[in-house]
Amino acid sequence: MSMKSARRLNPVVKKVPVDPIKYYDSVGELMLDFMVNRTTQVIVQQSSGVRLIRSIEGKPIVINSINDLKSFVAQGGLDFMASVKPIGSSNVDVLVADIKVKQVMFNTPEGYLIMHIASNAVRLGFEAVGIGNVLMYFDGMNGFKVFARLNEKNGVDLKNASKLLRIIIDAAERAMKRFSRFSGLMSNVTLGVNTLSKVKAFRVPLSIHWSTKLSAIPIPHFCVKNFSLMDAEPVKTLSNPSAYSFMRNLKPNSVNLTQLLADEDYVLTYRIKAHILSGIRLEC
Repeated sequence: MSMKSARRLNPVVKKVPVDPIKYYDSVGELMLDFMVNRTTQVIVQQSSGVRLIRSIEGKPIVINSINDLKSFVAQGGLDFMASVKPIGSSNVDVLVADIKVKQVMFNTPEGYLIMHIASNAVRLGFEAVGIGNVLMYFDGMNGFKVFARLNEKNGVDLKNASKLLRIIIDAAERAMKRFSRFSGLMSNVTLGVNTLSKVKAFRVPLSIHWSTKLSAIPIPHFCVKNFSLMDAEPVKTLSNPSAYSFMRNLKPNSVNLTQLLADEDYVLTYRIKAHILSGIRLEC
């Protein structure tokens, strides 16, 4: 099987702390729902280095079964990035919001606290527009994702999806200003739409990050403030993959973007902001 390399990568952590074959044999079934019927980019780590693979013999990579996944892992596949578009469609069928903090704040209690506030503000923003079934997960490096699936058969227009996501993020940022006692910290957190609108591919939950060698673990009960990097060690994930079985509960959401975006942006923004403020809590 000829794998064409797009580019070489330079990881921060060189050694993979678990046997990837055992790891993905254990968690692979939980990951499949996020890869089936969409193209995948695979980051491969071999003795020659780390490479991003986009195609095989000129054809896009598709992982539709656990055997497909195992085949790539056996060849050094370590990190898996799935397209935001279903195969054969120019539209997207997921929404993904990015929440990050400055590196100096990451892995600190203050950093996790402000990311907890920001992530849950975005989650409630999704809820405000009828997207209540979401997954929140660690991105494997220095932030978190809020992820939702949409049930439109052929997806929705990327431009409209990105517009809605930006409105939700704007509302979340406005709502976060109400936490005045944390105002000195809020400048360290960034909310964005790059995964959806620019990268157009998301790290598959439970994938091992090619650089940090940490697992992209889902966050139980959306409780980011209780997150620890130790939780994301692949050894710990491998020891109890059933802890993340709630990933299977992520059902597609019905949402009419055309109807939602018919309102003036500011009207929708303030409606979303009001919902966020009525529901956001520091407690888990």
